[in-house]
Amino acid sequence: SVAFSPDGKTVASASEDKTIKLWNISTGQQISTFTGHTDKVFSVAFSPDGKTVASASEDNTIKLWNISTGK
Repeated sequence: SVAFSPDGKTVASASEDKTIKLWNISTGQQISTFTGHTDKVFSVAFSPDGKTVASASEDNTIKLWNISTGK
């Protein structure tokens, strides 16, 4: 799964390696990696204000991530 940020500058990707990665669209560079799930991540979504990413995992959890801190 991938999701574009509301401002269109960042894309979030969900991965089978249990992480969520943020990417700069204009440069293609990875911005950050969020870790904390214990199984595959299959879905990501940005909040309307672009400050939070939600992720859903096969570990049966949904996590909310602060974009600034990665927590």
